[in-house]
Amino acid sequence: MEDPIFRSAQPQVLAARSALEESKVRWVHASELLDIAHLLRGGELLLSTGQELLKLREEAQAAHVLALKERGIAALVLEPYARTAQITPQLIEAAEQAKLPLIRLRHTVPFVDITERINRSIVSKQAATLQQADMLSQRLAQRIATSGPNLSPLLQMIGDDLGLTASLQSLEGQVLVASEGERIATPFNVATDVVVGGDVAAHLVVECRQPDQAEHVSMIVQRLGSIISLAYAQHHRPSREQLANHALMQAIIDDAGEHYLAERALEAGMDTEAPLCVGVVQSHDMARLRTQIERALHGEVRPGCISLHNNRLYFLIELEAQGASRAREACILRLRQALGGLAMECAIGPLVGSVTRAPLSVQHALLLDRFASVRALESRVRDASDYALERLFARVDNAPAANGFVQEVIGDLIAWDRARQADLVPTLYAWLATGCNATATAAQLYVERQSLHKRLKKIFTLLGGDPRQTGTILQLHLACRIQLSQER
Repeated sequence: MEDPIFRSAQPQVLAARSALEESKVRWVHASELLDIAHLLRGGELLLSTGQELLKLREEAQAAHVLALKERGIAALVLEPYARTAQITPQLIEAAEQAKLPLIRLRHTVPFVDITERINRSIVSKQAATLQQADMLSQRLAQRIATSGPNLSPLLQMIGDDLGLTASLQSLEGQVLVASEGERIATPFNVATDVVVGGDVAAHLVVECRQPDQAEHVSMIVQRLGSIISLAYAQHHRPSREQLANHALMQAIIDDAGEHYLAERALEAGMDTEAPLCVGVVQSHDMARLRTQIERALHGEVRPGCISLHNNRLYFLIELEAQGASRAREACILRLRQALGGLAMECAIGPLVGSVTRAPLSVQHALLLDRFASVRALESRVRDASDYALERLFARVDNAPAANGFVQEVIGDLIAWDRARQADLVPTLYAWLATGCNATATAAQLYVERQSLHKRLKKIFTLLGGDPRQTGTILQLHLACRIQLSQER
């Protein structure tokens, strides 16, 4: 808001002014797409002329604002494309209720000027922070190589470099060793996991004076976790149980064979016939994610059964035989609540009936990378069960066959869309995905019901009838999902 170019546009805060102080801009992005929420990661300052948004009815505008808020953007900035384009009181009220900052630019400024200037500033600050972290890591590594893994001088080096107090704490929060320095009465703590033998053994904690400082320090601390883990491993030996759990997870990831998996499970004290599923996470911030997952699934993920391998975090979810499917759904819900605001992608594999089939759950979780999201508001925690049709079809592993199937089932719709730049395929999918509910479909697509019915009429004509009466819903649904996945 204080940037000279942004100020020259005379910004006017229309809604959620109180949320501005807590809104952090990770990136600036300009777009006129309405169906953009699923393409965002959170923290974006979204610039738009509102050319499409301001044409929507009030309910659709409110739904759009809510979708952006759920995605965690920093703020929505509108520079109306024409004087006649009105930002309605209803839109302002929707943003206020969602606590999404809504800002109007009263003076025209090219979006490219704003995006280039602010994004360049963001990248420059991040680069300087990472450079500081790398230089500190190198000094720590040199200290370990020349003087051994004594933790006290390592913590003091971190504290001196940051000008803050750094400490190593147990999982219960007890300070094991700390640097000398001024203690802060109410610190904003930044922490990362210290991992030994595949298990979290302690936490590296740095006390910050204010949130802005914590954001900078967090990037540095995350980079220091591995070097402190190396030193701490010389003082901390994992237990037999921890080693057994780690060996089991590695065997599952490597698909080591049923007999070997059963032996590792018995060594870990696990019921080999208990139902389970495996989750896979990709992110640049694995340490924080690991802690969040363990908290969200406390009781379902045993200590040690969460492992980092090839830049992916794998975790095993154990479930009771009675009501396993419902328990799995509850775990996914808790994960979505715990991880919703983080920049990551998580996939939960299907339920399997024994530990010997756990690699299958891993394989199908990884398979979701091949399928683009076809749901506008899908969470970053994706459920393999929602992609059962795609996973089944992917096992054919024959792209020509898939394309042939799609052309056979909805080829006329695809041709119509390409010739007229229409949206019959997305419309048909949305209608099928909502259980053929016209009201819900219109809200999801941000179109009037009258316009939707016109599209559906054309679709039924090209398909040769209403799918509800022709018995073709299953193949149509699958063909649409495959086509949309390929397009995105």
